[in-house]
Amino acid sequence: MRKSLLALLTLSLALLSLLITPTIAGVIIPPSSPIPINQISSSTDSNLLGYVFEFANNGQVQPASYASISVPIPSSIPYYYNPNEYWYNNMYAFWVALSPYTIGNGASTTFLQAGVDLLENQSVKYVLLFVYLVVNNNAHPLVSYQYPYSQFAGTTMNIYLYLSNGNVVAQFSDGSFSYTYNTGISFTPYSALVMGEAPPMTQNLNGKNYTVQFYPTPNETFSGISFNIIGSPATAVGYETIKYATNYPIANNYISSNYAWAFAWLSSSPSFSANAYTSSSSAQISGTLQLSYTETPLGLLYIA
Repeated sequence: MRKSLLALLTLSLALLSLLITPTIAGVIIPPSSPIPINQISSSTDSNLLGYVFEFANNGQVQPASYASISVPIPSSIPYYYNPNEYWYNNMYAFWVALSPYTIGNGASTTFLQAGVDLLENQSVKYVLLFVYLVVNNNAHPLVSYQYPYSQFAGTTMNIYLYLSNGNVVAQFSDGSFSYTYNTGISFTPYSALVMGEAPPMTQNLNGKNYTVQFYPTPNETFSGISFNIIGSPATAVGYETIKYATNYPIANNYISSNYAWAFAWLSSSPSFSANAYTSSSSAQISGTLQLSYTETPLGLLYIA
């Protein structure tokens, strides 16, 4: 949900009821021949933490047609008082995405994502399910639904992206809840992303727009996140690691053109454990993901 300049789209409850389906995207049985998993590159970002994966057959990147992530929703999330109370105090997102580009060539800036946001302020907590199209770091919301946190607390939200009749379809399920959304967007994916994010927003102050970032759920380690990616036959899986850029101020709420409530990342540590396989018909990588980070409290800082 990077640099979102558009309002969230909503659908009526009547339309939502028509779109809910108990069907869960099928997962291909893992093929039998193991293939290596190799790091290609690493980078830093102000709001993304996680990995980009791609399949390669003798050095040639292959299509990836399916990606999923399963996120345990904590029974509760810690609260951090935001002194400016401009909007939700804490927000953190987990998502999976498919990109038409390869690692190092636009995969981390242009993609179609589906995910879950954990939001809270002083009095309430929410879970937000969303689907976005991100093009050159500009996010275009397709659908977004907000639910009471208690509805999903302690469950696991399964999020799927797959191709159906050429279109990318997003699906959400936790065992008792299921929602499917056909984006109507068609492209050939060449990489898949599994990410944690402290989402950005646009703040308007005195007629000028500023990019600001929600303050994340404080100093967290999110573990037990599983992922599964399927593509064309391959001889290897490559990946890029993305960590938070540390020790520079990130604005949360501007109070003037050069002063803002802000924080800085102090550390970040993504890690995963996975196996990859191939056959004559498909390749697959599946495993578990852990995302850890620390950050400073919010403070009133000068932003150049």
